[in-house]
Amino acid sequence: MSSQELIHCLDAMARDRIDALVLGREANARAVSDANRLFLAGTRAFAPGCVVVREPPSVHLLSNSNAGFESFPPAQLYPVTWNGERLFGALSAIPGLASARRVGVDGMSPGMQLLFGALTPEAEIVDAGPLLAELWTVATRERTEKVAEAGRIARAGLDAMAALLHDGARARVLRGACAARFAALGVTTPAFEAVAAPIDGGASTWLPPERLLGAGEHVTLRAGALYEGWEASLARTYTVGSPSVELPQPAGWPELIAAVQPGARVGDLRDRDAVVYGVGRGVEPYADDLTLEPGMAVAVELHRGACVQQDVLGVTERGAALLTAA
Repeated sequence: MSSQELIHCLDAMARDRIDALVLGREANARAVSDANRLFLAGTRAFAPGCVVVREPPSVHLLSNSNAGFESFPPAQLYPVTWNGERLFGALSAIPGLASARRVGVDGMSPGMQLLFGALTPEAEIVDAGPLLAELWTVATRERTEKVAEAGRIARAGLDAMAALLHDGARARVLRGACAARFAALGVTTPAFEAVAAPIDGGASTWLPPERLLGAGEHVTLRAGALYEGWEASLARTYTVGSPSVELPQPAGWPELIAAVQPGARVGDLRDRDAVVYGVGRGVEPYADDLTLEPGMAVAVELHRGACVQQDVLGVTERGAALLTAA
């Protein structure tokens, strides 16, 4: 629990006079705890997924066990529960939380607002977004290497889908091929369920379960992998045939990639009609005024006509490095 992200987080909390963070986004929880736990399947009650306390310095996670991240102290886990009173009791027992006078959150439901109104009645609730955004700029060797590995695995899954894309193919078969390829590479948890979506009128559409893909259709394939808690994804568009053919890069794509470099503003990239966000422990919602720095990993997507393309790029001193290469 001594990750660079956590050290930076505690320093920023002290600077901003934030006594505790209450986090709901799983990516934020992974960043500060260095735990690979995931809530991607099954049903659970909504509850804060992670609590960071400045004094005494500690991280507490919503989890019934530390399986998969055994180095995390079991005493700093609080269990999943549908009972509001039990949740209130578990949070009340976290040292330093009930006495916090300034609490940062990354989102809060009305129910959680009421709960924390009772738990910390004197506390000021503030937006933790700016503080968390600083964590995304912390360059680490682990981020660089593991996002790149997640990118390679995501590309392998997408290529497995593309190999089975033909007239009469079913989307569920393509999704299964992606999952099988991930499993063969040691990844059993995707970032999201793989997508095979026809382009209709310039927009992706969702398929009825048994609808077959037809020759001549434009179909966008998406795949995303989580490798040891680090995420990457990509998208390509194909014309269905025998074999199916990948569409050329959308107009403006080379210029967009060339603009991903240190010092670039995210808002300037979006002015090129691009979708831009960060990836690392998960999706990182970049603000327009965020400036790219070496060590960051950026997902960029461009949709022009029938063509959709998305890649993950690593920001280096020399510009953009493609992390979702074949």
